[in-house]
Amino acid sequence: MAQEQGVIQLPGVGIPRSLSDRPLPVRMLVHFGRFMTTKPLGGVGVVVILLVILMAVFAPFVSRYDPEAVSTTSSPECGTTELEALKTATGCYSPLLIEMADSNPIVRLTYSSELFQKGEVIQTIASPSSAHWLGTDKVGRDLWSRIIYGSRLALLVGVGAALIAVIIGTTLGVVSAYFGGLVDMVLQRLTDAFFAFPALILLLLFSQVVEDPNKYFNTVALGIVGIASVTRIARSAVLSTREEVYVLAARTVGASDPRIMARHILPNIMAPLIVIFTTSIGVYILAEASLAFIGLGDPVAVSWGKMVNEARQLGPAKPLMALFVGSALTVTVLGFNLAGDALRDVLDPRLRGRGGRAGF
Repeated sequence: MAQEQGVIQLPGVGIPRSLSDRPLPVRMLVHFGRFMTTKPLGGVGVVVILLVILMAVFAPFVSRYDPEAVSTTSSPECGTTELEALKTATGCYSPLLIEMADSNPIVRLTYSSELFQKGEVIQTIASPSSAHWLGTDKVGRDLWSRIIYGSRLALLVGVGAALIAVIIGTTLGVVSAYFGGLVDMVLQRLTDAFFAFPALILLLLFSQVVEDPNKYFNTVALGIVGIASVTRIARSAVLSTREEVYVLAARTVGASDPRIMARHILPNIMAPLIVIFTTSIGVYILAEASLAFIGLGDPVAVSWGKMVNEARQLGPAKPLMALFVGSALTVTVLGFNLAGDALRDVLDPRLRGRGGRAGF
């Protein structure tokens, strides 16, 4: 009988799976972890951006008060004469002031008779306390709540204007560089015309179109002002891409011009566009705050720029108000700038070989 041949079993050799074989969520987490470890400043910027987004989305839960609610407090009676009543009206309850408000229109406009009838006074320019973490403004509104809700307008204008500028500017830049000739000359001369006007002058010109510009109009106006810069950058990227081999191959097989621009050119210039989009958000947030500071912002929206202007008017009486609002604006813009600078290092092939901490 033939001897049965034994099966030689070799110890199993595990073949490590590459990152490309793993699910998309796992790949995204791995890339995010590498980004946070190799680009610490960029990671700080990403954390700041996430905190601002969460603060804006969950504003009703994070803020302690309604941003437009006037805070009041109960006060004892004080002021036995008319002069004492006027002097102490902002700090205590004076029945005499009620009689004065009924007969004197100036007193009635200055002090709220309804509040004094309840024995309450408005907490104007209150210092930070357990009731109001950052104090109150000159109207008596909670400063913490207004900073929280102000992040909504900042993100709306910043992201909205950046999207408008990047989408329209990229389209014009790709069309201009791809077709060249007369198309390129006309579009670039229009771009030069935009560059000839200072951005603030253009914004002031746009603000005259409507009587009361709102936040949506300001978003569109800021986006239009930024189109020219994006057009130039997109055009430069396409000029170095349109003669690549894969573009010539697409033309050879009969691909249409829109297909070549959308499927072959646009994906290969996305890296600089992503960086432009990220960094320009901070620029537009500052621009919106500047417009609100000079009185051209949305008159009913809660804006950080408007709050800084109110703090400026108070001067030495409320230095912390300007500090708190200015810090929120500065940290938010700095977060977008840090994240955009780190993305530039990651997406730029010329900087990939300089080590994990390029740019620091």
